[in-house]
Amino acid sequence: MTSSAAPPAPGSGRAAFAAPETRFLDLPGTFQLEAGGFLPGVRVAYRSWGALDADGSNAVVICHALTGSADADRWWTRMFGPGRALDPSRDFVVCSNILGSCYGTTGPAEVDPATGRPWLGRFPEVTVRDMVRVQQRLAGALGIKRIKLVIGGSLGGMQVLEWGLLYPELVEGLVFIASTARHSAWAIGLGEAQRQAIFADPRWRGGDYDPADPPVAGLSAARMMAMLSYRSFPSFEERFGRRSESADQFAIESYLHHQGRALVDRFDPASYVTLTRAMDTHDVSRGRGDFDEVLRGLRPRTLVVAIDSDILYWPAEQREVARLVPGARLAVMDSIHGHDAFLIDVDRLSDLVSEFRGRAAQAAGGEAVERAYAGKGLSLLVLGTGKVGSALLDQLAAQRSALEADHDLVLRVAGVADTRATLFEEAGVELASWRDRLAATPESGPFDAARAPALLDRLARLPHPVLVDLTAADGMELVYQQAFRRGIDVIGANKRPLAADGKVARELRDQRRLHHRTFAHDCAVGASLPVLDTLRKLVQAGDRVVRIEGMLSGTIGYLASEVQKGVPLSMALRWAVGLGHTEADARDDLSGLDSARKGLILAREAGLDAELSDAVVVPFVPARLLEPVELIASLRRHDAVLAAEVDRLRGEGKVLRYLVSIAPAPGGRAAIRVGPAAVDATHPAARLVGVEAFVAFTTARHADRPLLVQGAGVGGALTAGGMLAELIRLRGTGGAGW
Repeated sequence: MTSSAAPPAPGSGRAAFAAPETRFLDLPGTFQLEAGGFLPGVRVAYRSWGALDADGSNAVVICHALTGSADADRWWTRMFGPGRALDPSRDFVVCSNILGSCYGTTGPAEVDPATGRPWLGRFPEVTVRDMVRVQQRLAGALGIKRIKLVIGGSLGGMQVLEWGLLYPELVEGLVFIASTARHSAWAIGLGEAQRQAIFADPRWRGGDYDPADPPVAGLSAARMMAMLSYRSFPSFEERFGRRSESADQFAIESYLHHQGRALVDRFDPASYVTLTRAMDTHDVSRGRGDFDEVLRGLRPRTLVVAIDSDILYWPAEQREVARLVPGARLAVMDSIHGHDAFLIDVDRLSDLVSEFRGRAAQAAGGEAVERAYAGKGLSLLVLGTGKVGSALLDQLAAQRSALEADHDLVLRVAGVADTRATLFEEAGVELASWRDRLAATPESGPFDAARAPALLDRLARLPHPVLVDLTAADGMELVYQQAFRRGIDVIGANKRPLAADGKVARELRDQRRLHHRTFAHDCAVGASLPVLDTLRKLVQAGDRVVRIEGMLSGTIGYLASEVQKGVPLSMALRWAVGLGHTEADARDDLSGLDSARKGLILAREAGLDAELSDAVVVPFVPARLLEPVELIASLRRHDAVLAAEVDRLRGEGKVLRYLVSIAPAPGGRAAIRVGPAAVDATHPAARLVGVEAFVAFTTARHADRPLLVQGAGVGGALTAGGMLAELIRLRGTGGAGW
């Protein structure tokens, strides 16, 4: 056997994606495969962490999943470090790329010595047992005499069981995660559907495709199908719901397309086919006898980890293994993230494995985590803990690991502020207890321009600092400018800085450009609806805005919808306040001020000059009703009048709505009008229900049929989801500038 640190040989396909720390081992002679074929030689790509003891007995072997690699410290970062499940100061941790993959170990993308061309679809059939036999030979070459633990999830879990069955004298412990002892009809069917997507791509060419022009469409579709089995219904609902990413695409569609493109960039189609077929042949009892008796024969200490929402390898499959393996311990992770929870809820998994190993669990940390944060992290200071701020912080807590896994994005909340105090911790606020920590912080007043400099200085010293403004405070444009000067990006849903005096708004824009920072604010209009993004793209493409019309207030939309059903306005408002649909002061909604601000923002985004004072605003209810302190009691005096008006309009075949219209005026100005409107059944606003909002863009290119954006226009969780999307874009592309 020969070991070297040489780079992968030419023609090794996507092995170029392997980390520079990857090492390679060439196994001598031919390698006989379980299915009857053979390989003339096998090269193994592997990584290791820590040092092997003198007696070679402190090894831990990690087995990766279908499209994983030897770079376990990248895809399982939070499993590594002092006090974590895998501690390189105590363990010699090894992870090798599996046989048949494409990250340096012999696989379909490698060159067949007999032909001088890549194997591709002609690669011989391999099994999970073949993968483990290669790993065992690597272990021997590295001087490993005893393996403390073999750990892996999914396809990695299949390898774990085979390690215990093939080499019981070598292995002391097994951690079998979210996997199966034999591939079910359900899993085989899912794999076959994914392979057929690849085969249906004309570029597949029966497996003899051009490596420079592979079947990317088929592989992308296969990955999209797979992602639906890797997650769960509640996971997708919480993260995406029916939120739109753009005018013609839901957020879930955008996510799946992203996952498809990402795999195409890093994986080989023939490897995908080879490995999914190997998984289909997986059955620990094959050639060994009775299934139950085979599992009863496993001797290493075993931890079985199930995920309660896993729809790929159902928890019943792990319970079966735990029931049959002597002395096995079963741990069930309650997670909404489905099968991928073992890559997402890593802190929880690390605690379970640490406990199984008899090691005290500690908080996530260590050099690996800090390196990841410094390289691909965002440091957030979140202003505002109302309905949107609270939802964002809770979503960050729930999805932090998913963002690391899906978008290579490490988020750390360094600070949280409300009107009473600011909590700031450079090492990161523990999101599970941010409410208690903030409540215990000494009172210091609201975060404003006077208090901002010292805290912004601290934020600026952290990796990629971002100020997140979810307040409705005045004067924040001054804070933004202070942030820009310190190299801090800003994202926010606060409409007030965008609707400030024109001179102030221009100064803010100039400061952003001068310091080359990002100011992302798409959630300021339409919550998570792609209203500003759509308008921005129209303008950037050279289209000319003729008219913008919309119902921009989801709050008024809800009130109008309820009144249309016969609910008194005063009662509908009370419900809206209770549901969190209104602004902090509901008078901003009813007076039309909130809608006017949004109209002004749209006008400026369209390149028109305007001031808030220019807008012609008619309140939803008479202005005198908004003056008393007891607003709901005041509105009761108007309930009968409004109900009669709604009945009259119904008799005319019309409904009451509250519209904003924007049109170019002479001198590059904008004419903005806000007020109640009676619309007939053919009008787009007539179809709105609940908190839905809509915007219709009539332009030179969309003259006959306006371009419509429609959907829920209010909601803390929706707006928070939109803010999270802004953070992902900020990390991936530098964000959308203003």
